[in-house]
Amino acid sequence: MASARNIWKLHKYSSIALLPFIAYLLISILRFSRLSYEQILLEISGTWSIFFILIFMILGIFHMNTGINEIMDDYVHDPKVHKLLKILISSFFTGISLFVCLSILMILL
Repeated sequence: MASARNIWKLHKYSSIALLPFIAYLLISILRFSRLSYEQILLEISGTWSIFFILIFMILGIFHMNTGINEIMDDYVHDPKVHKLLKILISSFFTGISLFVCLSILMILL
């Protein structure tokens, strides 16, 4: 079991690591507003774009998961409800991951 201090550090570092990815994605979205659909697909299907999207997804889900688990640990005291919520949240994050991976796969095809 990790201590609360270590979890807080991981949460803080993941939020700092997300900043360049958020900036990259915002700049990309602004740039995409001037491109045609085919040009956008060409840009997104590039190796670097896919790499950044996947790293952003992994860091984002890790950051969200640590934050939500900390909130649950603080406010949910019933063990059965806690376990059920953890299963639901894990299912939700797995669904997001699958959706992003399938979206990238569809772009590449």
